[in-house]
Amino acid sequence: MSKAKATATKPSKFQGHAEGDLIALATSALLEITQAHTYRIPPTVIRGEGIATVTFASAERGYPGWFWTINLSDVEGIAPTVLELQLLPGDKALVAPEWVPWADRMEEYLLHEKEVSEAAAASADDDDDDEDDDDFDDDVDGIDIDQLDIELDPAPLEVPDEPTDAFDHVEFDEADPLDP
Repeated sequence: MSKAKATATKPSKFQGHAEGDLIALATSALLEITQAHTYRIPPTVIRGEGIATVTFASAERGYPGWFWTINLSDVEGIAPTVLELQLLPGDKALVAPEWVPWADRMEEYLLHEKEVSEAAAASADDDDDDEDDDDFDDDVDGIDIDQLDIELDPAPLEVPDEPTDAFDHVEFDEADPLDP
């Protein structure tokens, strides 16, 4: 582990611990959660009242414009401690779009589905007139499907006298061994 020099330090009226000590603590904290190749040296140190922020630029290919930021306590007479460590986007960082709640995302989809179903219903109303004109011979096993569609009693329908299945009249020359 190499010691880094703080080159971009903003002057401050707040003086606590030496910058080298703060950078060393920040670097050791950073090494606990990531590897040395993920950040660039030298860091930037910004001091406030009782706090120091040490920022390292990210060196990861997928995180251009991001910064490792370590907030340290910086009170004179008390050993500095790590308060917070995080990877934050900078001004030119590639970030995800703003989060949109699920209900808002689905609203457009639901409106589209409603339009489609209304259009289908309108189309079905127009097609109903055309279907009444069709008179097909839809007899299947003696039942006229058109009569079933209009909820007529199928009892008076014609039942064919002749079987339509080719196997209904199979005659065996010998007795059927399966039929005693």
